[in-house]
Amino acid sequence: MTDILPPHSSPAECAIIGCCLNRPVESIPQVQAVLSLEAFYELRHREILDAAFSMSPDRVDLITVSQILTDRGIFENLGGHEYLAKCQDDGFSSANLSEWIRIVQDKFTLRKIIAMCSSLTADAYGATDASELLDRLETSSLSIRPQNRPSSDIRSLTNEAINQIEKKFYTKDGIGGLTTGLIDLDRLTDGLHDGEMIVLSGFPSTGKTALSVNMAVTLALAGIPTAVFSAEMRPAQLMVRSICSESRANYHHLEEKDLAKMVNVSRNLAKSPLCMEAAHGMTISQLCATARRLKQQKGIRMMVVDYIQLLQGTGDNREQQISSVSKGLKSIALELNLPVIALSQLNDDGKLRESRSIGQDADSVWKLENDGERQPRIQPIKLHVEKCRDGETGTVSMTFFKEFTRFADVAKIDERDVPHYNPGE
Repeated sequence: MTDILPPHSSPAECAIIGCCLNRPVESIPQVQAVLSLEAFYELRHREILDAAFSMSPDRVDLITVSQILTDRGIFENLGGHEYLAKCQDDGFSSANLSEWIRIVQDKFTLRKIIAMCSSLTADAYGATDASELLDRLETSSLSIRPQNRPSSDIRSLTNEAINQIEKKFYTKDGIGGLTTGLIDLDRLTDGLHDGEMIVLSGFPSTGKTALSVNMAVTLALAGIPTAVFSAEMRPAQLMVRSICSESRANYHHLEEKDLAKMVNVSRNLAKSPLCMEAAHGMTISQLCATARRLKQQKGIRMMVVDYIQLLQGTGDNREQQISSVSKGLKSIALELNLPVIALSQLNDDGKLRESRSIGQDADSVWKLENDGERQPRIQPIKLHVEKCRDGETGTVSMTFFKEFTRFADVAKIDERDVPHYNPGE
C-alpha cells in the first residue's frame, strides 16, 4: 500500500497547462476560478503555472513562460522546451478544458480526504475527547467540498453592482433583502441582506427571542430555508411558541376553537424548511460547523442565534471569549452568504454586554425598548436601528402581543392579532 501514489492525473494537468499556453486569455481565468496551484499534484506543473499566472494573460505564451522559468533557474529541471511543447500539444483543443479542470479538482479532493482521514486516524488512537475529534471531523469534511471561488475582477464586480442597482430601482417600493415580516422595519433597513450580521439586543422581556423567531418562521412558511440556534430554550419550546404565534392562540388560555388552527399551523410548519437546533453548551466552532452542514444539506438562507453570551468562545478572559463568538458569527455570515441575526443582552447602562467588538463586528445593531410603561399583555415597542450599513438608522414602532409572542406593525395590525379571550379571565 505504501508504494501506491496519491490520486492524480498527469495527462489532465499537462493538458490544462497546454490550454493556458495556447489560449491564455480565455483559459487562465477559467482555471484560476476553480483551481489553486496546490490542486496540481506534480511540482513542475505548479512551477509552470505559477510562472504563467505571474503575468497578464495577454502576455502569456511559450516564450514568455520559458523566460520566467529560465530566470528562476529551474527551466531545464522542469523538462525545458521539449516538455512545454508536449503540454501545448496535449492542450491543443480547449473544448475539454472544463472536463480536465473537473478531473484535477476531483483528484485534489481525494488527496485531501486521504490526508484528513490519515490525520484523524492517528489522532484517534491518543484522543481523550471524542466530541472534539468529531467536531474536527465534521468541520474538515465540510471544508473539503470544492467551491468555485467568485471572480473579483473589476468587470465582474461592476456587473454585479449594476445588477443590484437595477434590481433595487425596478422593485420600487420593494426591498433588496429578505423580509423581516414587518413592513415598517423592512422599509427602514431594506430587509435582511446576505453576508451581514444583525445584532438584536434588549433588556429581558422585551421580546428579542419572539421577534427573531417570528422572522425565521415567516421566511420558512414562505418556502425560504431558515435555521434557529437556541442556547436558551429547547427547540420544542420554541416550536410551541411558533405554533401559538401563527395561530394567534394564548398557550395559557387555550380554547377548543384554537386547537384546529394550531393543528393546521403545525402541519404547515412540519412541511416548511425550518430548522431548530439546540445550541446550549456549543462552542462557536461547533455552531459554525453545524451551520455549514445545514447550508449544504438544507440550503439555509437565514439563521438566528439566541444568544451570543451563551455560546462558548476562546480567549483568556470573558471579553476575548465573547469577541471570538462575535467574529465567528460575522465570519460564517460571509462564508455562507446569508444574514445572521444574533441576539445579545444589554448591560444596565444599555450597552452591549461584555464585549465592544459585538457592535464593531455587526453590520446592523437593533435595540428593543418598551414604549412607555411595561404592559402585561399588549406592549408598545420601539426598535431603534442604531447602525445599518445597507439601510437607514432610525426608530420603528411596533406592537408586541405577549399572549402569543407575536410582533406586528402598529399601523398594520391584523384583526387576528387582537386577543379573543376576555382579559379579565
